Amino acid sequence: MIKKIARRGAVVLSVLVAVRVIAGCFFPGLNINDVTTGVTPQYPDLQPQTFQQSYEQVFDAAAAVGREQGWEVTGEDRAGGLIQAVATTRLMRFKDDVTVTVTRAGAGTTVSVRSHSRVGKGDLGANAKRIRLFQAALAKRLAAAAG
Repeated sequence: MIKKIARRGAVVLSVLVAVRVIAGCFFPGLNINDVTTGVTPQYPDLQPQTFQQSYEQVFDAAAAVGREQGWEVTGEDRAGGLIQAVATTRLMRFKDDVTVTVTRAGAGTTVSVRSHSRVGKGDLGANAKRIRLFQAALAKRLAAAAG
């Protein structure tokens, strides 16, 4: 009985590993765990955002959106334009580090985001999804404040 259970477990594990390897071949973004806007070639759609609001407004909005997303904001450096946070995945409770960088860009303000998994070699797209959700919420918040 124990041998039968062990054999089934080995088969299930082998299938899961094979699926992961095959998925990595077709979806190269699944094999990375560090995504930065404007830098990560696997996600060319993720670019820094530029807003016309003041640096202070954008910084405050970015910090607020991070908290609304459920991130634990661990540091805010307004002068340096950095927001440090930890995002916890829902299912496996993995901790991922998030850095939001806010910079002055001419008459506007630019926001870049980096999301990095602490463990594992691939994130199954979780970091990119986190950045997309953050960017959408930030754009919506700043559009509402402007209008």
